[in-house]
Amino acid sequence: MNGENDNDGDGIPDDVDNDDDNDGIPDDIDANPEDHDNDGIDDAEDNDDDGDGIDDQEEVTDANSNTDIYDHDNDGISDSVDLDIDNDGIDNRNDWEDLNDNGVMDAGEDRTRDHDNDGMNDADDLDDDNDNILDTEEIGGPTSTGYRYDHDNDGYVDMTDTDDDNDGLSDWFENNDGNDMTGQFDHDNDAIDDHIDDDDDNDGIIDDLEL
Repeated sequence: MNGENDNDGDGIPDDVDNDDDNDGIPDDIDANPEDHDNDGIDDAEDNDDDGDGIDDQEEVTDANSNTDIYDHDNDGISDSVDLDIDNDGIDNRNDWEDLNDNGVMDAGEDRTRDHDNDGMNDADDLDDDNDNILDTEEIGGPTSTGYRYDHDNDGYVDMTDTDDDNDGLSDWFENNDGNDMTGQFDHDNDAIDDHIDDDDDNDGIIDDLEL
């Protein structure tokens, strides 16, 4: 846990630790050196240091080796060395949205902790993978899959699934084909992401009636 003189609890005192919040960004270029998920709340006061929506105390005491206060996607790889913090298949360096087309990542454009890239960080998003099933149901509900990052619920987590929305087109193709109609989380490729589409498969039957 966090300590008074060792913010990230890694056994290295802050005065000699070059990454006090264990986010992989050296302190000398980190705008928030004691705020792991850069949410504006210092780790010492933050109940969810990695912004995954799971309370730190629960992650420490749940006896689950894959949950950790500094592992946002709970894949067993610490955020400081994880090249894809939110398991969306996009490298952290490229995981941002240039809303104003200025070629620079500005405030509000970071998507490294936004698995479905809907503009809402996972900690605040009630459905991290945009499959219309609440995270609380996927993790601990009666239909629990045990994992909140499987958009098409095919048993393959999005990190290893090459077709997250199960539409027959690979995620890489959908992200690089230059076609606004196709999308990694748009099963029927109608340019409406599944989480806001009332009919994900475009069969004329509202999703709520098909579940």
